[in-house]
Amino acid sequence: MTDPKTIVFGILDIIGYSEDKEKFATEFLQTVSLQALLDLFNTLPQDKKDQFQQKIQGIENDAVQMQEELKKYFTQNQIEQTIETSARNAVTEYIKTIEPTLSDPQKQNLTNYFSEITKNVSPAVA
Repeated sequence: MTDPKTIVFGILDIIGYSEDKEKFATEFLQTVSLQALLDLFNTLPQDKKDQFQQKIQGIENDAVQMQEELKKYFTQNQIEQTIETSARNAVTEYIKTIEPTLSDPQKQNLTNYFSEITKNVSPAVA
């Protein structure tokens, strides 16, 4: 699977993003991770939600520790699938937002780019 940050950089290059790409990619991926965490959290029964909330107090900004805590409630596959879904949704929403500002060649290049990266995803993930 292609590195998520590399994918974000590819999108930013295609659309001609001129600001700090590193900052954008980092913030974008943090948002994706937080959304995935929220999506997973919402699937827990209330007693597990309460337990999870207590355990993550103080580590909310530590992605590694948060993921370790998530593994106590979800399989690695569930976590990865939820992150992937969150990422797809976030990219789709971002593209919808900026689409009116894109040229036809940029739109075509994005379509080609997405086709290329989906070819590189294993069938179990696609």
